[in-house]
Amino acid sequence: MPLGLPPHLAARTTSTAVARAGHAGAAVCLTAVGLVVLSIQAYLPQVIVWPALVVLIPMVVLLALLERSPSVFIAASYLIIGGLCVVWYSLIASTQLNTPVANDDFTIVLLKLALILVIGVGPSIGTSIAWTTAGYLIGEGASAAAIIWLGSPWTFDVVVFSVWFIVVGLLAVLRADLLSGRHAQTELYRAAREEMLADVRRGFEQRATALLHDTVLNQLAVITASTGRLSEPVRAGIRHDLEVIVGQEWFDLSDSTAPIDAVLEGSAEADAVRAPRADRLRAAIDEAAAGAVSVAIEGDVTVLDRLEGETFDEFRRAVAQCIANVRRHAGTDTADVVLGAAEGEVSAMVVDAGRGFAVDARTDGRLGVGTSIVGRLETVGGSATVWSHPGRGTSVLLRVPARPQGSPVGGAR
Repeated sequence: MPLGLPPHLAARTTSTAVARAGHAGAAVCLTAVGLVVLSIQAYLPQVIVWPALVVLIPMVVLLALLERSPSVFIAASYLIIGGLCVVWYSLIASTQLNTPVANDDFTIVLLKLALILVIGVGPSIGTSIAWTTAGYLIGEGASAAAIIWLGSPWTFDVVVFSVWFIVVGLLAVLRADLLSGRHAQTELYRAAREEMLADVRRGFEQRATALLHDTVLNQLAVITASTGRLSEPVRAGIRHDLEVIVGQEWFDLSDSTAPIDAVLEGSAEADAVRAPRADRLRAAIDEAAAGAVSVAIEGDVTVLDRLEGETFDEFRRAVAQCIANVRRHAGTDTADVVLGAAEGEVSAMVVDAGRGFAVDARTDGRLGVGTSIVGRLETVGGSATVWSHPGRGTSVLLRVPARPQGSPVGGAR
């Protein structure tokens, strides 16, 4: 991919650069012809060769126009006048200098090179190859016509053919490089797209796994611990979780687990979503505690309003999962949730004085920690750190990105 540009820009940019280089070379050739004519006129004042300069003037003007605003008309006019210039110069040189004109004379070669080097008036390298070939054919044809008219023997011009062959070869290499770069860029785009889709798929899979853990596994644990008939709150919670899993609420980025008391009271889920965030966090913690753990929320609850909607949802669910883990594993009936904030983030420390566990041995393999807490927060750019030791309780620090203090609360729900 030339110059690091995408394929749709690389071809045009390369063609333009090659065209300008060719125009510069053609200008040098025309300047050299003009200097040769002036030198001959100055050295041999008795001969009249200055009319040869007349045909160079329109060629120089057209070349300048072609550089300024390339078009097919200007390029074609340049080649036609250039061919006439080759014939005109051959006639003047033959009649005024009384010397036979050859196809490979120095000045005629320069004129033909000025035609070959007009190689870029199109958007692609292939168009440039076509124009430089047209310049070669017109130059050789005009030179052959002049020589035949003057009755001189025609010889093959090796220099002009070699220059044309080299120019076409370079353009062909550039075209092949552009095609290979375009193919490579297409593969890069495809790989980037597949990687992006894989990341999105992983995010949804992680969200679904965490939701299953928070609903099905938690409810199974409640059912296992229950004796006799299930209470109405438990039955309502199971009903709600089934509706969430069977439906598409979990797929939405909005709140998909309304507090259970909203279900019991018959409130619409939209009303629960509009409830104050502190109340929604309290409801999620109470549901996770299931009456078995007393949880105290400390700190400034207003920091929750600095979180985007999706971030708050995942943050709330991660806190609730920490409390669920306390209820199931800690062997204690109390826990504390301390809210805090720093520049660009909101945090919650969930602390219990339960039995604890060996972090290195169990954290990575526990679905509740690895998926419902750590993985859940990672999907919104957050993180979770667990400190625990057997017999010394557990502390979990949850951190998520937040808007700066005092910014508009556009994403709060």
